[in-house]
Amino acid sequence: MSNTIIGWDIGGAHLKAAQINVDGGVDRVFQEPCPLWLGLEQLEGALERILGAIISGPVLHAITMTGELADHFSSREQGVLALTMAMVQRLGAGCVMVFAGQDGFIPAERLQLADTRQVASANWLASGLWSASRMQEGLFIDIGSTTTDLLPISDHAVANRGYTDSERMGYDELLYSGVTRTPAMMLAKRVPLEGGWARVMAEVFASAADVYRLTGELHEYVDQMPAADHGPKTIEGSQRRLARQFGWDADDLPARGWQELAGYLRERQLMALRDAAEIQLSRGLLGAAAPLIGAGIGRFLVRVLAERLQRDYLDFSELFVMSPKGGDFDIADCGPATAVGCLAHKEAGGG
Repeated sequence: MSNTIIGWDIGGAHLKAAQINVDGGVDRVFQEPCPLWLGLEQLEGALERILGAIISGPVLHAITMTGELADHFSSREQGVLALTMAMVQRLGAGCVMVFAGQDGFIPAERLQLADTRQVASANWLASGLWSASRMQEGLFIDIGSTTTDLLPISDHAVANRGYTDSERMGYDELLYSGVTRTPAMMLAKRVPLEGGWARVMAEVFASAADVYRLTGELHEYVDQMPAADHGPKTIEGSQRRLARQFGWDADDLPARGWQELAGYLRERQLMALRDAAEIQLSRGLLGAAAPLIGAGIGRFLVRVLAERLQRDYLDFSELFVMSPKGGDFDIADCGPATAVGCLAHKEAGGG
C-alpha cells in the first residue's frame, strides 16, 4: 500500500492521533485538548492543530471515538453521526473509515444509524484487538485522563463480557477513574487528617491531576485541561485546591502533610483498580505468566499494580514499531489512536 494512515481517537476531552507510515511503523503521536461539551468547533480547532504537523501526501483516516457521550449531543447515536460527519467534512470524502468493533471498518459515507451501537465508545476494543494480535495472553489496562479500561487477552483473542459503557461498568471492565480529570472527591469519602477523619466535600475543588502532581508522578504535558479553579498548575496550586476539598487552607498543614494526603488518595484509587483487576483475573482465563499490559497516561499505576500482583509488566508501546520524530506523547499515551491506525493499515493490505 502507498498511503500513510492517520488513526484518530475522538474523546470527549482530548483528540488523539497517530501517524502510521506505509511500512506499518508509527511515526508520531499527537494529543490536543478538545472539550467537546463546548461544541464541535473544539474538534475543528484540535484537528487543525494536529493536521498542521502531519506530512502531506495520500492519507487514509481511521477513526474511533468516545466523544459521542459529550453533553453537546442529544444522544450517543446523534453524537456518532455528528462526529463522523465533521471528520469527513474536514478530511475529505472517500478517505475516512470508522471503526465498528468486531465488524471492522465502515466507510464513513456508508455509516448508518444501526451501526452506531458498534461504533460508540469502541476505542478500547481497537487497543484490545491489536494487543491480541501481538500477545497470546495478558490483562490490558489503559488508564487515561478520565477512565480506565480493563480487558483480558486470552489465546490471542479479546475476552470482554460487556460492550457498551453500561455493560462494561457492570463487569468492572470500565472504571470512570483517571489520573487528571477525575474529581478528587471521587477517590475517597474521607481521609485521615491530624488524627481524625476529614470528610470529602461533594464539590469539584480539586482533581486527580492535583493528587499526582503532589506525588510527583504526573508528567505536566499530559494535563491539558484547566485546573478546577483555573489556577496555576503548581505544587502550591495543587495544595490549595486539595485543601479546599476538605474545608481546609493550604497553610493548615506543612507540604509533607499534603503529600501524605495525596498518597492516601492514590492508594484508594489503586485499591479500586486492583479490585477490578482481580475480578478479571478471577475468571481463570489467564495463566500465572500472563503480564499486565499498561497503556494510557496513568500506566505508572499499572506498573505498581503488576508488582503487587507479582506479574510481569509490558508497556503497550512495545507492541508497535516506532520511528520517533519528536513530540511529548508516547505511543502508549495514545493507545487507541495508534491501535486503530495499525488495524486499518493491516486491513488495507499493509500486513
